[in-house]
Amino acid sequence: MFERLEPTKAAIRNASALTATEGAEWLHSELNKIGWTFEGTKDKESETEQEDCIALAFRMVLEELVVANNKDGKQAFKDARVVCLLDVSMHAAMSAWVPRQLPLMAMHELFEGQTARQCDEAFAYMEQRVEQMRKLVGTGEGTARYSQAALLRCCNALVQRLSKSCDLLLCGRVLMFLAHVLPLSERSGVNLKGEFNKANVTEFEESLDPSEADRLESEGGDEREFKLKSTDEKLDGQMEVSFFLYKTFWGLQKFLHDPATLLSEKGVGNLEALSSGLNVVLENFATYTLSDVEGMAGHSADREFFFPGFLTSTKLVSLELQDPTFRRHVMVQYLIVIHYLLDHSVHPPKAQELTKKHKEDLVKHQERIYRLLEGVPPRGGHFVATLRRVMERENNWGAWKKNKCPDFSREFAADVEGPELKVGDKRKEIEGATAMWKRRFLTSKVKDAFIPETCATGSILEMCAPKARKGQKGTEDLAEQIQTRFAIVREEADPENYIESEYRKNSVPCWRWVTMRMLALYDINLFTYATAENKFMEGVVSYLDGKHKESAKNGPSADDSKDGQEEGGGGGG
Repeated sequence: MFERLEPTKAAIRNASALTATEGAEWLHSELNKIGWTFEGTKDKESETEQEDCIALAFRMVLEELVVANNKDGKQAFKDARVVCLLDVSMHAAMSAWVPRQLPLMAMHELFEGQTARQCDEAFAYMEQRVEQMRKLVGTGEGTARYSQAALLRCCNALVQRLSKSCDLLLCGRVLMFLAHVLPLSERSGVNLKGEFNKANVTEFEESLDPSEADRLESEGGDEREFKLKSTDEKLDGQMEVSFFLYKTFWGLQKFLHDPATLLSEKGVGNLEALSSGLNVVLENFATYTLSDVEGMAGHSADREFFFPGFLTSTKLVSLELQDPTFRRHVMVQYLIVIHYLLDHSVHPPKAQELTKKHKEDLVKHQERIYRLLEGVPPRGGHFVATLRRVMERENNWGAWKKNKCPDFSREFAADVEGPELKVGDKRKEIEGATAMWKRRFLTSKVKDAFIPETCATGSILEMCAPKARKGQKGTEDLAEQIQTRFAIVREEADPENYIESEYRKNSVPCWRWVTMRMLALYDINLFTYATAENKFMEGVVSYLDGKHKESAKNGPSADDSKDGQEEGGGGGG
């Protein structure tokens, strides 16, 4: 069967010069001419050999293209043939011509031959094809589990090659890509065994340097009373940190990076040391409130950042303890460890049971930390409320992992044929339920309190009548009010009053809006003069004053004369 390898490579090589769709169709016809069949009439062994042979041809052609680009000093992913070859391989995997994991294996091999910067550009190819990758991986059942394993192997190998400091953005993109492609119930990223990063060890100065050691001896040798000097001279004598507090504070980190040691057979003494250390640190936090300390150092509490690593110098500890973000960061660590110790469901199989006294001490520490966090700016109360919610969800997370991460997806129930319904059955059922509710709950006492008097008397139209608006008046009152407002505008617009336009009623939006509403009820035709040149009520007043002057100049109109004659005639009669 492998004698067809070379013709298959030639067909794939020619298909990579076309577009993805044309290349897939052309390759299918060429593979049929070579002798490969895809109708499923072969036995399982022959089908596997055929898939392996075509997959090998794909990988060999990809290697040839990458080597050719490297010789020319070009990046492989800038070659359209490489991109088309990967697209065709994905189509072939979805069509069951080759194993489903082939495109991901090809990507893995391609990443191995690229630099970190080239991998950044190559990974964009996978990000642009999230939907295709999701279909390729599927739910991780059947043959899809091989493609899922290949995807994890490819991405993990890429992350291991990258620098956590220089390529941090690309590492985050890889994790986000996995979160989009893998199903929600995938267990590869949930830390099923609850392991801790034991390599994260915090080192600190367990002994003083010679000059500080001499000063300690000269001051009596008591570490609790010996105050460390800070790099900030303003804090000396104000934010005092003893060498004992320094060792206790950083000594707690050995319990935080591996809390499982607290539950071992030898962990009883460690629990006592943890409890006493928390007492010392929390007492210091309560003594030096953050508002006072912040005022000493002149720092702002509005900064938002995190600490990727700790600086444990004795000269920096006073600066760190007065920093609100650092203090919040450390106390959240304490809460996580205490939450782990109190949650028995996440403990290792051979973990020792906590005594009643230990549980009570841990609960007291937990509540005290929450109270201290409420006083840490900015928005301490909001931060604590959010943190409590996160800890509550952590319990649900632990219960889900304990149940071996069951799938979240729900299947629709199959349609079950019920009894045949006749016309009116639903209405009878509703009417029966309504009558039963009335007999049980709608007693005469409830009815009298519930039904309005208007319904009891039979005049239900009175209840449906719209209520009069508050302050609504008749036409005569409206005319009087609008004339009053016209007079105010006219008086303020008079140049002799020396009222600037910005201080006039006509410039007040609320007063102007109410007046315009009244004007609409009074005479809608005046709106044209109110909106002209945005003069509003001043434009209306100017129009009305000009109209009155013109009428006085031209004398009474014909209508007015007619009315006067009628009145005169009536009087003579």
